[in-house]
Amino acid sequence: MEVLENEKIPSIRLLNRSDVQALLKAFMNGSISVLKPVIGQNGDFTYPEAEKIMGTSTRVTREILEALAGEEILFYHVSVVSIVCPYCGDNRFVIQLVCPHCGSTKLKIGTTIEHLECGHVDFEENIRNMICPKCRKRMRALGIDYRKPGVMYKCVSCKEFTGEPRKKYACLREKHVFYEDESISRELYSYTLNPKKKDFIGKFIIDLNPVVEALKSRGLMVRTPAKIRGKSGVEHTFTLFASGGNGGDVIIVDVLVNDKPIDDSALSLIFKALDVNASRRVMVFIPGLTDKARTLFDYYRVLPNMSIVECKNINDVGSMVLNVLNNFVEVRPRTI
Repeated sequence: MEVLENEKIPSIRLLNRSDVQALLKAFMNGSISVLKPVIGQNGDFTYPEAEKIMGTSTRVTREILEALAGEEILFYHVSVVSIVCPYCGDNRFVIQLVCPHCGSTKLKIGTTIEHLECGHVDFEENIRNMICPKCRKRMRALGIDYRKPGVMYKCVSCKEFTGEPRKKYACLREKHVFYEDESISRELYSYTLNPKKKDFIGKFIIDLNPVVEALKSRGLMVRTPAKIRGKSGVEHTFTLFASGGNGGDVIIVDVLVNDKPIDDSALSLIFKALDVNASRRVMVFIPGLTDKARTLFDYYRVLPNMSIVECKNINDVGSMVLNVLNNFVEVRPRTI
């Protein structure tokens, strides 16, 4: 499917994308219930399930999900809150613990004991026979003459103890250095389908499984959606692509859905199809073309390998495409 550049309805622009169609089908049929972010080794967060289904880059995938959420087709929920560098936004760090008293990074950690009478604090391992190293008095009863503050840090430089050292971050991308209270947070979202939008989405979801199975039964390799690089070097997305094992019988199908007859701005679909070497090109327009567009497109209807199909009902798309292709694809045993 393709996007009309001058389409005024954002949700229609989104739902006319073949990659978006593939993702929403996965939500609709239950293949995906919740789409969760994954933080990769490079520190970036991705949605690998969505990328695999749509065949899109990390950046484009995130943009599509944000756009679908903006149209309330998907709901978004905070999944992870990540600390990021306030200077470059990276979330890969080397973290150092810093003494809050003198700024030294030379800290030791251990379980501590505090002598309540003289206030001396020391690591438990340094206290022999429960005799205070400072005043030399024996500590006999927990909670009466001594307590255990728990795990603490001791600065080797200034000898002070602290239960909460400062955290100093050095980002790995640009080596920026900052403290935790100087950092900023980034919310990462998971996505679910808005159940109230199912009927609306259903008006754009096209079942091409009969077409796919028919082409496969004829020994063709089928992809839907498919990204194909044209003769111009530009990569195009088509609703369906099929080809024979020897590279012959290349078929491309593109479908455009609108809420009203489509005008001549859809001519870009024809140019896109002509940019790709194919034995057969099928362009489907729902609910049809305007009179002006039909007059213009009649020129392309007579091309030997181009079929322009107007379809009023989205449920008829599969049968109409099969009708066109059945006259073209020779029936033969499926190859293995």
